[in-house]
Amino acid sequence: MHTARLFTTPKQALVWMLMIGALVFFLQMSFLPAVSFLGTGIILFPVLLLLVVALAGIVPAFFCLVLILIASKTVYGNGGLWLAVYLLPMTAAFATCLEMRVPFFKTAAIVLGTFIVSMLVVFIALQREAGGNLYEAIAKEAITGLENFPARDNLLYTFWRGGLLSHGQEAESQLFESTQYGGWTFKPEVIAEFYKQISARITALTASLLPGLLTSYTITTAFAGTGLAIKLATRYDTAPSLDMPPFSKWFISRSLGRRMSVLALGYLMTILTANPVFRIAGQMMYNVFFAFYAIQGMSYLNYIMKRRGTRPVFRFILLLLLFMILSPVAMILGVYDQVMDPRKLRVDENSKLPFER
Repeated sequence: MHTARLFTTPKQALVWMLMIGALVFFLQMSFLPAVSFLGTGIILFPVLLLLVVALAGIVPAFFCLVLILIASKTVYGNGGLWLAVYLLPMTAAFATCLEMRVPFFKTAAIVLGTFIVSMLVVFIALQREAGGNLYEAIAKEAITGLENFPARDNLLYTFWRGGLLSHGQEAESQLFESTQYGGWTFKPEVIAEFYKQISARITALTASLLPGLLTSYTITTAFAGTGLAIKLATRYDTAPSLDMPPFSKWFISRSLGRRMSVLALGYLMTILTANPVFRIAGQMMYNVFFAFYAIQGMSYLNYIMKRRGTRPVFRFILLLLLFMILSPVAMILGVYDQVMDPRKLRVDENSKLPFER
């Protein structure tokens, strides 16, 4: 009789709990923890929890989530507990699929849908708490952290000299003034101008963050992240394989590819529009197209390297670097694989991924 994977091995549980604990401690103690925790945590934590569930089990994943939430509450107060809504549903969905032996691509689709819904719930809730402008609230939090940073003036000076900030004063204006301890600081009007520019850039950055998180990031996490977790779990015999095919044989079927082309056309139609809603919609369509074909491009490259006898660890490193640095190249390879089918995986019109059947 099948038993729940509450706990795999003491070694896996200890390693992952120590790793998660070290990461949250580093983020909590870092410069501008409110920004660091948000910027790094929302990207890394979902992938790490998928790995913990597959390699260590449900109980270690729960304790890792508790560690994350404790650190989040320390940084953001009670509002930091919204991170549970962001992480828990996706983690629970993946754990449930493992217990029920749901086929891999259906598991990835379930994780994807759950992740998107939980992300939208968190955004709507935080948007309401921030009075309708979450992006400005994040920028204000960053400015508050910078204001309390001991080496604030040195950091601002570095940004200014590096051309990242401008003082906004006349060319011959005096920018500095002495402090009561014999040091120096920027004049209040200069600091105000610096803060204004930093706030505007953080607001713009966070405003562009949500569409990318809802599309390309969720797709990559749900498929590539879940696939990596299953691959490692199969290697260490800590979770079922869910009949996941080798990464070198992942592909987009012809029928799904035709539907994906509609997204590309939709994006092209919104390029010249001045309507911000249409532009965001077009960007999200492109992100979906980009994410799926980038994954397929990495699968095709993995196929080529596998045929040439490249060692698995080098294949993984090269694929990771390709995705992080040259992801447009991966997308182009994916489109080439879709059009030319050099791997001959689409032997006929009915060749489909398991979740399409």
